[in-house]
Amino acid sequence: MKKRWILVLTLAGVLTMAAACKSKEEAGANEAPDVVSDEAAEEAGESKSRVVKLGNYKGVKAEAVSTEVTEEEIQAEIDALLAFYPATKPIEGKTVIEEGDTVNIDFVGRRDGEPFEGGSSQDQGYDLTIGSGSFIAGFEEGLIGKEIGNTYELNLTFPDPYKNNPDLAGKEVVFEVTVHNIVEYVDAEWTDEFVQKYTEYDSIEAYREGTKSTLETEKIQNQPAEWENRVIQAVVADTEFDCDQEEIESIKTGIVQEYEMYASFSGVELTDFLKYYMNGISEEEFYRQAADRAENQLKSQLVIEAISAAEDITVTEEEYEEGLKNLADQYGAESPEAFEEQYGRETVEDGLIFDKTVDFVVGQAVEI
Repeated sequence: MKKRWILVLTLAGVLTMAAACKSKEEAGANEAPDVVSDEAAEEAGESKSRVVKLGNYKGVKAEAVSTEVTEEEIQAEIDALLAFYPATKPIEGKTVIEEGDTVNIDFVGRRDGEPFEGGSSQDQGYDLTIGSGSFIAGFEEGLIGKEIGNTYELNLTFPDPYKNNPDLAGKEVVFEVTVHNIVEYVDAEWTDEFVQKYTEYDSIEAYREGTKSTLETEKIQNQPAEWENRVIQAVVADTEFDCDQEEIESIKTGIVQEYEMYASFSGVELTDFLKYYMNGISEEEFYRQAADRAENQLKSQLVIEAISAAEDITVTEEEYEEGLKNLADQYGAESPEAFEEQYGRETVEDGLIFDKTVDFVVGQAVEI
């Protein structure tokens, strides 16, 4: 199996979960060359998937990338913030804590009678879902059956090892816990007070202005990559493929695992990660988008490899040495030689040819 470039796709970072390919009709103005042979497809990637008929890639027409920030984009940021910090209200008539309840509590942890660092809610009120595993073993379980409006002592022992604070590993402690209410989550209100509590801004207007400026900066920074993506997608839309479903599923699995890793780093399950970090999309929609992205990623890779083969794009020794040095600097390698030893000359060369092919196509593209 031919080695793949370590970055997999130069475009991967700009292929968003919600990205949609242009229709073939939109790319129809581009005249397609002859069918790519099976031999050329195999040479381009030795993959079960292949390009059947390569679309036009010279003078590709693609929509210009705007850096204007819309009201809809600002509102999406607001909606995401509100979803991340929902409000709570007491559940009337519920006084005894059960598994799965969310409780508003204050607590102080003491070791040998003295409060320890990080062991207090500092009278700010803390919403804890019983059974979430957010606290050490015995804390959440110790609140089951307790009543609101009372204060309880929980005699617990920190696990050993305890990476969050090694000094507490295996130590016996006492948590004094005051249970205020059993609560439920409700939609938060978009007010100046909310903005002041959860952001660096002091008013709704200041938040909107600051967010608009931040989004504009991001769009300007991402404009070149987004333009490359649109150009390549125009070629993809004008190309015919024979894609192996197993390869698509394999890429999809990698995408899902990537987001599961992000969720783990955030200390939440994938469902909650989608809710708080991805505008509340459902798992069903997430998996559908992951499948679309996987297919798009495979097609983009195949198209660029097919163009490389059709144009016989290579890199000179001088281009290789310069590219190797840039990659070593970019990824903090000890030296260009060390980077080459780690990934192999063929892999590095494949990546440089990939980049050169993208530049070849994008350099001839036309904004519309």
